[in-house]
Amino acid sequence: MCWTCRAHAINPRRHRERSGEKIKPMQIKEIIVKAGRTFNHPHEQYSNLKPEVELRATIEDGDIPEECVQKLQAKAEGLVEDHKQGLLKSIKELYQLTQRQAEVQGLQKTLQQAQERMEQIRREFPDVKLLPNSDEQGNDVPFQ
Repeated sequence: MCWTCRAHAINPRRHRERSGEKIKPMQIKEIIVKAGRTFNHPHEQYSNLKPEVELRATIEDGDIPEECVQKLQAKAEGLVEDHKQGLLKSIKELYQLTQRQAEVQGLQKTLQQAQERMEQIRREFPDVKLLPNSDEQGNDVPFQ
């Protein structure tokens, strides 16, 4: 490097060009691409999800780097989109399961309260047979 010329010290390529040194064309051996996407959680406020991926590829002789980058980037974007859709599907299924579990718990509580109320009415009016009674196995028997 030419230490007497400060401009060449800043730009060594210019120095090589002026000194007659042969400059080799750049050879790309590896490419790295990243893809990511941020989206809102469908059932929570102030909550985001951010799937992302990083892919690396080695370029072989004869490959065109620009085409390789485009293909690898498209693959990375596709993986992120697939992951996003998978997350959304899983979140939806989990949300529906949680809703159904809460509904079942509510129905069980309502059923228990209704059965307790029926027993209370039967105790209040033991001689009146307005409601079906249960047999020993817990099955309702017809009105009497």
